[in-house]
Order: sequence, then C-alpha cells, then structure tokens
Amino acid sequence: MHSKKKADAYTELFLTFSDRVELWIKRGIIVLVALLLLSQAALSVPALRHVLASADRHEGVPIQRIGAH
Repeated sequence: MHSKKKADAYTELFLTFSDRVELWIKRGIIVLVALLLLSQAALSVPALRHVLASADRHEGVPIQRIGAH
C-alpha cells in the first residue's frame, strides 16, 4: 500500500509539472505567432522593409561574377 501512495504522489507531481510546462509552451507559441504577424506586417511597410530586409535592395540587380568571361 505504501508504494501505491508513492505512485499516486508521483503522478500528482508529474501532472502538476506537466500542466505548468504545457502552459509555458502555449504562451511561447502565442508569443511567437504574434511576433511572426508583427514582423510580416512590418515588412509590408516599404520604409521599414528597406531597413529590415537587406535582400530587397538587391532585387533586380544582376550579380557581377568575378572572373567570368
């Protein structure tokens, strides 16, 4: 009977721990999705896109290859 109490206590501790971890994972996912949406919204503003995305400046410019004939 003593091992049954230990198993029940361990199960209760595990459930408490996993509930807390699950809450933090959910919060993290929500924060990451919010950051993704904000960054995509920022990239839709031309003035901010110029600052945030360096590849946008090179779009349409041919690459100059060194040593190409």
